[in-house]
Amino acid sequence: MALHEIDWCSLEIPEEWEFSQDEDDVIVIEDEDGVSCIEIFPPVILEEGEVSEADVAEFTEELRESGLRGARVRVGGWQGELYEHEDGEHHWREWFLRQGKCFVQIACHCAAEHAGMDDAAVDEILATLEPHAD
Repeated sequence: MALHEIDWCSLEIPEEWEFSQDEDDVIVIEDEDGVSCIEIFPPVILEEGEVSEADVAEFTEELRESGLRGARVRVGGWQGELYEHEDGEHHWREWFLRQGKCFVQIACHCAAEHAGMDDAAVDEILATLEPHAD
């Protein structure tokens, strides 16, 4: 595992996965065989207070209105909701997570026929995501 330090967090990535950050500061992590791609979007960091369940509900409102149901999850020190769905071509897993004053959205997608193939590896990677202390 290789530790990656980003301005707002740290994350451990297995050697067989590639780490990059695009021009919009989205963290992109892809496995070497091209099956799965994880995208970690820039966080929302509150100046005061902590991110609440109500805040997470605001971020997930559109998904719920489209008929999807989220599952409550814990990912490392984070808590929030996970939504799984398909768009015809791709299988998606989308996390909406909060920890203290930090909120982050993470999406993982793969071809629909590969659904579930990298779930354990993705879960292991995300469990290492730690926001930097203020």
